[in-house]
Amino acid sequence: MIRRDENSINIYHDKKNEEGYKRVLPGQFVIHLRSFQGGFAHSAIEGITSPAYTVFGFSEPEKHNPNYWKYVFTSKEFIRRLETVTYGIRDGRSISYDEFLTMDFVYPPQDEQTKIANYLDTLDNLITLHQREF
Repeated sequence: MIRRDENSINIYHDKKNEEGYKRVLPGQFVIHLRSFQGGFAHSAIEGITSPAYTVFGFSEPEKHNPNYWKYVFTSKEFIRRLETVTYGIRDGRSISYDEFLTMDFVYPPQDEQTKIANYLDTLDNLITLHQREF
């Protein structure tokens, strides 16, 4: 999730239609239509999104680090598992939120999630720095 003015694509929308948009808070996730890319966008900012998308957070946030789950929800293994909760054809497949809720997850305690997420953030930053060198 990014701010509209930080997007290089000019996406027109009518401000009058924003009344029906869904509010997204920092730490929440938005399920979008690109199930073959993971379909879950993490939001670090407060904003709004189309009513066509599903917005969710954790019912027990003290047990979860959203940054950790950002990595889980974009992992190849998770995307492969999504095949069981998608419908439609080929690239146009959509994620069934109700069926997603039935998926089982094994996850470490919140403090370990934080350590893993911090490590992966550091690794991402190093990769970005090395890519800029080339």
